[in-house]
Amino acid sequence: MQATFQALTDALVPESEQHGYGPHIGSADMGVHEYIIYGLNHYISIQQQLDRCIIPLAYPTAIMLDVAAIQLVNAQQAQPSSQSLFPKGRMFSYLSRKDRVRTLSVLENLNLDLYLLPSPYKNNSGLVKHVVDVLNRFSLFGYYSEWPAYGTTRLFPPDYRRLEFFPLCWQQVGYPGVSLGYRDFRGFLLKMRRSEG
Repeated sequence: MQATFQALTDALVPESEQHGYGPHIGSADMGVHEYIIYGLNHYISIQQQLDRCIIPLAYPTAIMLDVAAIQLVNAQQAQPSSQSLFPKGRMFSYLSRKDRVRTLSVLENLNLDLYLLPSPYKNNSGLVKHVVDVLNRFSLFGYYSEWPAYGTTRLFPPDYRRLEFFPLCWQQVGYPGVSLGYRDFRGFLLKMRRSEG
């Protein structure tokens, strides 16, 4: 499962140069795939009968990506490489970046046999489209947020996370960092004339 999400973020998230000079930093180095797994398991709720509940979606989503990749390969619309760049990867991780993005497009446009997808995606076009959109968003959120800087605490509940270093994305946008407070705009001073009478 990890390899599938590493392959996903490798296809969607650009590599960066640290401080504008040093070695390239990819999404795998920043743990963006862990953000996607965490998000899929904790942030998406599904309607079940009369109830909405959060069910872990990371594992079935990884299978969905692999099944879609297999369908693309079987339709001769993608060519897998002889080995995966990601340890213990399945079919999705054997595809080139371009073919991985094409796989997402096939899922988003529902150009595949939905009956072959795992539960809860099987014949559920709305959920498939929603989760493909979520995969794109979570990839960017994980990369451009402070997620990587939480280090060893990033998988803790939000109240227990602590920044362990200055996030790369903050450096990229020139954000000065956490402060005890920034001045807030409180409106304009309004002078009213009193009319007596």
